[in-house]
Amino acid sequence: MPRANQPAAKFRLGYVTATVWKNDDFFNTVLSKAYKDGDEWKDTDQLGAGDLLNAAKVLQRAEEFISQQ
Repeated sequence: MPRANQPAAKFRLGYVTATVWKNDDFFNTVLSKAYKDGDEWKDTDQLGAGDLLNAAKVLQRAEEFISQQ
């Protein structure tokens, strides 16, 4: 099991990531997209049309992970 304050799992495809967190007996999933602002990498919850298929795929992987727990 992951250490405290560490995600239970992360699934990334392209710039899109689904991060799974375990809180007691429940799981929460955060969907984010990485982007570069100058030389700095940042995250956003806003997705473009080109991100949607990757989002669907990482969310499916997150759901499969959670259902196996």
